[in-house]
This record gives sequence, structure tokens and C-alpha cells, in this order.
Amino acid sequence: MYLHKVLKSIVFLALLAILTACGNANDSADSNTNKDISKTAETTESATKIIKTQRGDIEIPRQAKRIVTDGYLPELLVLGIKPIGSTQWDLENKVIQDQIDGIETTGERSLETIVQLKPDLIITWVGDEKILQQYEKIAPTLALPYSSSGDIYEIMRLLGDALDKKDEAEQWIKHLDKTAEEARAQLANIIKPDDTFALMGVFVVDKGFYIYGDGGYRGGEAIYKHLQLKPPAKQQKEMIGKESYRQVSYEVIPEYAGDYIFIDQGDLISEVWGESEGLWKSLDAVKNDRVFKLDPDLFWGNDPISLELQIKEVVKMLTNKQ
Repeated sequence: MYLHKVLKSIVFLALLAILTACGNANDSADSNTNKDISKTAETTESATKIIKTQRGDIEIPRQAKRIVTDGYLPELLVLGIKPIGSTQWDLENKVIQDQIDGIETTGERSLETIVQLKPDLIITWVGDEKILQQYEKIAPTLALPYSSSGDIYEIMRLLGDALDKKDEAEQWIKHLDKTAEEARAQLANIIKPDDTFALMGVFVVDKGFYIYGDGGYRGGEAIYKHLQLKPPAKQQKEMIGKESYRQVSYEVIPEYAGDYIFIDQGDLISEVWGESEGLWKSLDAVKNDRVFKLDPDLFWGNDPISLELQIKEVVKMLTNKQ
């Protein structure tokens, strides 16, 4: 009887040991499974991020490796990012020709070419919903429509935040501010505080004449925001901070003319004005040789590289005039 009890106890202890071992194994397996799930979740979280945009929240790669851009090539280059593809229009920008080796052209938004490039992120400034929906079928698409974005500070900060390049964006902003501050100091010794500077342009296609504000067109941001040159009173009242550009009739141009005039496409004045050119020649700035013809390739837009060069070019033009 005693031996039977001993054997029974031994069997019970052995069974208990087996069950305990199985339980520990299951706990270990559960623990490993939980770790794997946690690791997967962590990896997923670190691999992507949610960006708030005007079109709603979008999920984009945190470390995008294959970016295609439509409109923001110079901005990406300044942030230290070289996309794999960009539109031909972007690639023809004269101020970045030494930085575009290896970037494939997507022509005029060739969807076939973009698909072949296999992007993991598309960055665009277009606001056309049809185009955006086509892009989104290819890759996550970050849309910062040109007409809805503010000045260069806002654009660089938006891109810097989205692409984990905040430090680079802030460093560039500080650099631009320093460039503008030094430029204003130079001009203080050249121009008078009350001198006014108009920004105008002609357009051959519609033979129109345009007045530009302090937006991203024809150097307006560089001239009025960063160099802080004073616009004529009518332009100040009606356009600065309100309109980037407006087409006006020839008859009212004297109302917008300043002591100095920056003119886009100035070589085409005679062709566009025709018989009305006499009115142009009657302006004080024209008669006093205070008209500056802007390089259309440099002053067309307000990307960060062009903007800095525009600031320096305006200072150069005004300095040489003195």
C-alpha cells in the first residue's frame, strides 16, 4: 500500500511538472507572439506618418526613397532630397541645372512614366482633383496646391514637417532672412525711404499688361516682402497682401507707376503696346531711365533658390543704376 502511494505521488509530480513546462512554453510563446505584434506595430508606426492636408489626412512613408515631384523640385533639393523624377518644366529651371543629374523627366505629367518609376511618394502643387486621383492610384500623394500655399516660409515648413526635414527647413529660412537683411542694408545707402517701386509685366499672347503684388509671381515676394521696397500707393492699397496679379488697361497704368519700375518681358513693350507705346514713354520712371527689365527665366517663380537669387539681382540692378 505504501509503495502504491509513493508511485502515485511520483506520477502526480511528473504530470504536474509536464503541465507546468507546457504552461511556461505557452506563456513564452504568447510572450514572443506579443513581442512580434508589438514589433510589427512599432515598425508600421515608424514606417509611415499621417499628414493633415486640405484634402484630409493622408498616410505617407516616413522615409520615402523614391519621390516624384510635380512643382516642388527646388524645394526638395534645398532640403537635401533628390527625387527620382520631376516634370520637364521643373527640370528646365535655370537655377538648378547643376543639381539635376540622375533625375528622370516625367514630361508633362506622363502617368505611364511615373508608373514606371515606381514612386513611394508623389509631391505636387496641382489642385486639379482629376489629376490628384490619378496620382493617388500610383502612390501616396502629398498635394500642396500652389494657389493655396502662402509664402516660402510656409511652403518650406510644410515640406520639412512632412518629410522629417524640419531642421533643414529652419536652417534655410534663417539663411534667407540673413541674405535679405544684408541686402536691405546695402539698399539703405542707395535709395531714399520714400522711393516707390512698381512691378509690372506684359504678355504677348493676350497683349495684356499686368500689375503684380507681393505674391509668388515675377519677383513680387522678393521685392516687397524680403527687400521691403515700397510699392506705389494704389498698388499698396489694392494689391499688397490681397492680389498676386491683375490685368489692367493701358489708360490706368500711370496710376500704378512708381519712381522705379521693374518690368517682366520688357523687351516686348513695343510689340505689345503698339500705337499706345507713347503712354508708356510718358511715365516718369521711363523718362528718367529708372526701368529695370527682369530676366523672365529667373523671376518667373518663387522657389527657394530663385528667390535668393532674385533678392541679390535686384540689389545688383539698383546698385549699378546708381
